[in-house]
Amino acid sequence: MEAESFSQPEIIKYLNSHFIPVRIDVDKERKIASTYFVRSLPTSWFLEPDGSKITNIPGYVNSEMFLVILKYIASESFKTMTLKEYMKSPRVN
Repeated sequence: MEAESFSQPEIIKYLNSHFIPVRIDVDKERKIASTYFVRSLPTSWFLEPDGSKITNIPGYVNSEMFLVILKYIASESFKTMTLKEYMKSPRVN
């Protein structure tokens, strides 16, 4: 994801405009990795401002899908519909 998704200008701009991105080195920050049950890499976590869990995405996600996920979470659509429903909605197309 580092080479593909996190290097895309559109993703970088969207992340920086709508999120507070934090990268954790799980080898150095084992307590944080344990707290969030990181079992494989990459793993992307999305949290509310109070630190509560929105969702996590284990494994590689291509840049197109990752941008859809970012928009789904930033729009707070996760509160009213599944990602699958969101992807079928007119706001995605």
